[in-house]
Amino acid sequence: MKRQDYRDAKMWYEEGVSYCDMYSIDKLTEIWLKDESSRSSMRSLMSKCLNCLNVLGTEQDTTAIHQLILYYQKGIGTPVSDELAEYWTEKLEQVRNQMLYVPSDEVVSFEEKKERMKFFIGYQYAIEAPYGLTVGGVGKRLGWYVRFKTNMSFDKYYTAECNSQNGGELIEALSEDAYYFTNERKKSLYAFTGGLVIKCTNWLYTSVGVGYGERTLLYEYYTIDHQTGTLGSQSWAKHLDASYVGVAGDIDVMCKLGPVYLSVGCNTINFKYADLNAGVGVFF
Repeated sequence: MKRQDYRDAKMWYEEGVSYCDMYSIDKLTEIWLKDESSRSSMRSLMSKCLNCLNVLGTEQDTTAIHQLILYYQKGIGTPVSDELAEYWTEKLEQVRNQMLYVPSDEVVSFEEKKERMKFFIGYQYAIEAPYGLTVGGVGKRLGWYVRFKTNMSFDKYYTAECNSQNGGELIEALSEDAYYFTNERKKSLYAFTGGLVIKCTNWLYTSVGVGYGERTLLYEYYTIDHQTGTLGSQSWAKHLDASYVGVAGDIDVMCKLGPVYLSVGCNTINFKYADLNAGVGVFF
C-alpha cells in the first residue's frame, strides 16, 4: 500500500476476505476508492466483501454497518442504493441506542450486586441486664449479630438452697439454729447470644438468636441461736425456682433512621424466664 502497488496488495488482502477479516475488507475498500483503474477487476472481490459486511451487520457490528452505508452510497460491489444506505443508517442508530440504554431492572440488579454489607454496633439494655453490647452486619437481605449482656454482678456464692414451694424456707436444715430471711436479694445474670438478622425493608429489620445464659437469684438470711436469741452469721441461699442455666434466646425488631437504629424485643433463658430489652446504635 505504501508503494501503491495495488495489484500485490489485492492479492494479500483477498486471502483475508475468505475469513471476513475486517482489516482486509477496509484495505480493499481503500484501494477501490483510490484506484479507479482496478475497479473492473475487483467487482467480484468487492461483492464478497459486501456479503461479509451484511453478515457482520446483522450481528450488530457497528464497524461493518458503517462500511455497508458507504458501499450502498458509493456502489461498491453493488449498484448504488439510497434505500439500503438509509436502512443501514437507521440500523446503526438503533444499535447505538441499544448500547446506551440499560433496562431499569438491570440497573436495580447492578445496584443490588454492588451493595456492600453494612455493619452496626449498639448498646443493649435489659431490665435485669442493663449492660449489653450488640455488633453485627447486614447485606442485601440477610445479616448476623452477636450480643453479650450482664448486670455486672458475678457473685454467685451461696451456702444453702431455697424455693417458693415450701413457703420460702431453706430446703435443708441448718443444724440446730433457727434462721430468718432479710428480704435482701442479689442477682447475677449474663448471656451470650448470636443469630440471624433479616432485612424486611430499607428501614425495618428483625433478628432472632440463641446462645447460653445464666441467672442466679440469692436471698440473704441470718442464723439465730435458739438458746440466746442472738444473730449468728449472715449467708445467702440460692432460690432454685428463679435461677436458670442453659439456652438463651433473643428476638428483636430494629428500626433504622438514617445511620441510627432503635430496637425493642425480649429475651429468655430456658424459656422459663423472660425479660424485655431495648437498644440503640449506629450503622457504618
